[in-house]
Amino acid sequence: MTITVLNAVYGTTKNGFDVTETCQGLVNDGNDDIAVNNDTFGDPDKGNKKSFGILYKSPQLNNGAPIALGCIEGTVLDLVPVPPTAHTSPQNPLAPTGNVTVRSAVYGTGKNGNDVTAICQALVNQGNYTIPVNNAVLGPDPDAGPHKSFSIEYTLNGKTYAFACQEGTNLVLPV
Repeated sequence: MTITVLNAVYGTTKNGFDVTETCQGLVNDGNDDIAVNNDTFGDPDKGNKKSFGILYKSPQLNNGAPIALGCIEGTVLDLVPVPPTAHTSPQNPLAPTGNVTVRSAVYGTGKNGNDVTAICQALVNQGNYTIPVNNAVLGPDPDAGPHKSFSIEYTLNGKTYAFACQEGTNLVLPV
């Protein structure tokens, strides 16, 4: 099965890594189960629990539309569960109005998630650099019950930043 990883972030509220190429390499080697840990991605914030978010697509899943999933460190994330569980709704992109461009933002669990890139871009366009990570802002709830993970990657004046956290956090974007 062909899988294209569009974006993947592993980190905390203090620091994160863009792990898109690492995830694509794992998939290219035939791994659709990703071990989300420091051995796989490195440790962006020693001593703190990391979160992970991934946006990917496959012609055979979700009618070819991107799928957003998230989880915490220590999870093995199955990109191709049987039967498929993810049904991420497509998002219309939103142009930046300032010097912050949100490249990707994901809110979800290992079973389903939301592509919240446009929501986060709208927040920063309005000058809101604190993102409340909850269903009210990033919903609808993609998987009722389980705790969600959030990841974001953005550029500010040409420099790329990546962060990740858990539901219930107010993530303050350094700008």
